[in-house]
Amino acid sequence: MNTGKINSVLMVGQTFYPVLGGAEKQAFELSKALVSRGVKVSVITRRVENLPALETISGVKIERFGVAGSGALDSLVFMLRVFFYMVTHAAQYDVAHVHLASSPAVAALAAGWFTGKRTLVKLGRGRGLDEISLSQKTFFGRLKLKFFSLSRPEVLVLSSEAYDWLKNSGEFPGLRPRLFRNGVDTGRYTPPLYHEKISAKTAVGLDNDLVFLSVGRLVPEKRLREFIEVWAELLAEELTKPKMRLVIVGSGPEEGNLKNAVEKMGLRSSVLLAGARADLLPYYRAADVFVLPSLTEGMSNSMLEAMSCGVAIMAGRVDGAKDVVTDGENGYLFDPLNRAEIKACLRRCIEERSAAGKMGERARKTVVEKYSMARVADEVMKIYQGE
Repeated sequence: MNTGKINSVLMVGQTFYPVLGGAEKQAFELSKALVSRGVKVSVITRRVENLPALETISGVKIERFGVAGSGALDSLVFMLRVFFYMVTHAAQYDVAHVHLASSPAVAALAAGWFTGKRTLVKLGRGRGLDEISLSQKTFFGRLKLKFFSLSRPEVLVLSSEAYDWLKNSGEFPGLRPRLFRNGVDTGRYTPPLYHEKISAKTAVGLDNDLVFLSVGRLVPEKRLREFIEVWAELLAEELTKPKMRLVIVGSGPEEGNLKNAVEKMGLRSSVLLAGARADLLPYYRAADVFVLPSLTEGMSNSMLEAMSCGVAIMAGRVDGAKDVVTDGENGYLFDPLNRAEIKACLRRCIEERSAAGKMGERARKTVVEKYSMARVADEVMKIYQGE
């Protein structure tokens, strides 16, 4: 059913910019793209980190709710505030877009049923760590899934693997999955010229080495500790040490383990743990190969940003990565549990450095043609309109 012209959108999320995570970043970038098209975008979210209760950033109106208590009480209070806001402000938005199928999605869908407003839910993260999989493991999570079955929400999913699972497994008869994609600002994330690439390496403290880059939250499922072990094995096997560096940007619970691994394996000269960085562009511009050895991944923002900067990809053959990366064309794919495959990919990058440059050019082309935020915003507007 076509709902007609969309003039205003309500975004709903547990947290929102300037709180940063993959979902928060995508929600903010999409909101800005919609505003540039003349759409009024409002956001309701939690109030955290002493942020103001109400502000407008880049044309996006953000209202943050204070919550009470913690755990279940916190979730309940936030859900109630979301529900009553959406009901009492129904005249102010045409469609609601919920980022992540967590507890606020229940309140938003209930409000959508009550008001007749179209409400979409975007599923985040990769298979196994997505909100649907995690909900199956708890009592309240299973109750939420029962509610989803009754409310029959349209769910935006980021990988063909997740789409096929939700559509064909028979476990979730009420869900209506729709394949979607993350987007990237291809005007901001651009490839450097050759001399700019060398300057970019110098700017982040690197020589003109072959730079492998990983960006993201440092958590076990990213398998960076195991990747560092393979890196050490490869260096130990080479009689002539290749001029290459591994740069890991990010923070998280695995940071201490990674630091210990680098020290224990004597890798301080070839592995740099750069910590969290607000501006990632200098690192993308310095990189030759972006590394994503995750066991599960929805559709990595960092991978798309790197590709937009003309960086070749070396990624686990999982979820959204295998939808974006064509092996041997714009990057290499490997089994994240197979060390021999990972090492073989590393060797190919080292031995065929010029090939990485050509793959980076094709990576940029892939993103411009399929994953630019402008294209994603056009697609989401059609979804909002019921097309």
